[in-house]
Amino acid sequence: MQYADYTLWQRGNLGDVGDRDSPLAEQLRFWEDTLAGMPERLQLPTDRPYPPVADHRGASVTVDWPARLQQRVRRVAREHNATSFMVVQAALAVLLSKLTGSADVPVGFRSPGAQTRAR
Repeated sequence: MQYADYTLWQRGNLGDVGDRDSPLAEQLRFWEDTLAGMPERLQLPTDRPYPPVADHRGASVTVDWPARLQQRVRRVAREHNATSFMVVQAALAVLLSKLTGSADVPVGFRSPGAQTRAR
C-alpha cells in the first residue's frame, strides 16, 4: 500500500475535522482537552535567556554513543515490545522531568511526511 492510498483510506474511516461528529473531530477534541494547560515551553536551566517569542523551530542533535549502549537500548526495547526510538524517547522524557521537576513533559518529534507547521 502506498502512503497516498493509506491517507485516502484513513480519511474515509476518520472523516473530516469539519464534521463535528466524525472520529477525527472526536480525536482532535480529545487531544486538545488532554493537552490543555500544558506549558508553552519547559522551564529548563539554560545558559542564555529564551527568545521573547517562540519560533517552534526544531533542531537536530547528533549523539555518538558506544555500540554497547545501543545494544542495551535494543535489549530493553525487545524486553518491553518497543522500539529503540521509544526507549530513547522515554529516557529523554525522564531526564526532562527530572530537570524541570514536572511530571508533565511535552516532547515532540517530526514524523516522516509531516508537512504542517506547529502552531
